[in-house]
Amino acid sequence: MAFRLGWKTSRSHWSFLQAVSSGFPLISWRTAGSCLDPEMKAYLEENTEVTSSGSLTPEIQLRLLTPRCKFWWERAELWPYSDPYWAIYWPGGQALSRYLLDNPDVVRGKSVLDLGSGCGATAIAAKMSGASKILANDIDPIAGMAITLNCKLNGLNPFPVLTKNILSTKQEPEY
Repeated sequence: MAFRLGWKTSRSHWSFLQAVSSGFPLISWRTAGSCLDPEMKAYLEENTEVTSSGSLTPEIQLRLLTPRCKFWWERAELWPYSDPYWAIYWPGGQALSRYLLDNPDVVRGKSVLDLGSGCGATAIAAKMSGASKILANDIDPIAGMAITLNCKLNGLNPFPVLTKNILSTKQEPEY
């Protein structure tokens, strides 16, 4: 889900987001593209398919699990990593991405936080629609790598990806 994180965000919310990012500035830490594991990259490229058809956003290319991929048909426990929820372009993500592409003024020049980013499609749609800053968040580090690959497929510089559960982080009380 995309969330507009404008500069009018309350100080407590801004502090909370900085705290969950381990003290790093919210947007300016190293992007996922600078630390992509070559072995993982090869594994993802071998076991997913680049597609832009069959979704509400044919202008976005994504590396996904499709019926032509071996793990579409294999037992889930044979996938050597956590469940690849990121490898499915979920209907809610498709609808939100389509909305952003059709209504770019919603995000143009603004900061966007994409919670549960998965394959990164909504964050990519926000970037394509002119968002000035993007932070993708998913608890699965492999999703972060997939987001980076999907950015590159769409001719975008990878944006920061935070692979930490920010919803379970305690917020400092306001005084």
